[in-house]
Amino acid sequence: MSFSERLQKVMDEQGYTKYKVAKALHMSATTISNYLKNKTKPDTTKLEVMSRLLGVNRRWLLTGEGDKYRKGNAAMTETSGDLSVRDNDELTVRHLVEIVDKQASSLQARDEEVKKLMTMNEVLLGKLTILLEKLFEKL
Repeated sequence: MSFSERLQKVMDEQGYTKYKVAKALHMSATTISNYLKNKTKPDTTKLEVMSRLLGVNRRWLLTGEGDKYRKGNAAMTETSGDLSVRDNDELTVRHLVEIVDKQASSLQARDEEVKKLMTMNEVLLGKLTILLEKLFEKL
């Protein structure tokens, strides 16, 4: 059984649609569709939050090896105050995804700054080359 088949199976068992999973994980439905069509696989962080949401082991979800369910999965139906354990897991998943998204945005911003600096460096090197050529001509 492939990753996409295991993902679909556990989603069906738990009554999740790709839209519900996408919304809970702050991902696009297209991303989840790509996972389900075996076009792409989630990175390590997204795999972890997805497995937490669905209550299955990350290793099993990715490879089919090991125990299917996380330890203490039966406790997911118990309640703790006003929130069920599943609700707490979903809040944790959302928080983790938000952190990852912020880090990704920060990295993208840094990449853009590095690109600008590299472009500026190339322009300055070009001007320096012209100035050095003029200097050598005068010598």
